Amino acid sequence: MGTKRGRVVWLATVAVIPLGLPGFQAAVVHASDTSFIRKDTQRRADEIIRSQIEKRLRMDDRIAWELLRVEIVDGHATLYGEVRTPEEKGLAALIASTVPGVRGLTNSILVEPATTRDHSLSKAVWNVLHGVPTLSANDTLRVNVKNAVVKLEGSVAHAVQREAAEKAAQSVPGVAIVINLIEVNRTASGENILENGREKMLQEGVEVQP
Repeated sequence: MGTKRGRVVWLATVAVIPLGLPGFQAAVVHASDTSFIRKDTQRRADEIIRSQIEKRLRMDDRIAWELLRVEIVDGHATLYGEVRTPEEKGLAALIASTVPGVRGLTNSILVEPATTRDHSLSKAVWNVLHGVPTLSANDTLRVNVKNAVVKLEGSVAHAVQREAAEKAAQSVPGVAIVINLIEVNRTASGENILENGREKMLQEGVEVQP
């Protein structure tokens, strides 16, 4: 009887052990990692689609693209902003829908014939930004103008470029306020933080390995 009892207890213990094995936990973590990678891949794909739509809108002289904004979520494009005619609104939607990867489209563009002043300001700001050597090749910059208030968006590699964009926009006659939402590239920012930390430790007399 003692032998049988011991065998039963041992078998029950063996049945429970696999649930706590490292391999089981690793499988759960791996599934989570896969989900994160999939979301990151979709986010990058959305960014490429947005960039392509904006590029095509800029290349079409029939559209006042300076007052338009594009958002992409899981391949679904939404157009915002203002144009002067219904024809421009329809043309913007048509152009966006032809970009590879677009799975759906929502056209939230408003038709505002009286946006001529903001449109002129937006175009002037764009011309000034493209005249700055360090910004001329930047495809991420976006300009939105509403009632002479300029909003700058996008990303740059260095903080000095962000400041240059703001100063350039402020120099345009007729601009009332500049809201600078341009982001500094995280990699470059991280390098600067690391360098600043090294300088601080050196000043405090802490030995820093090269």
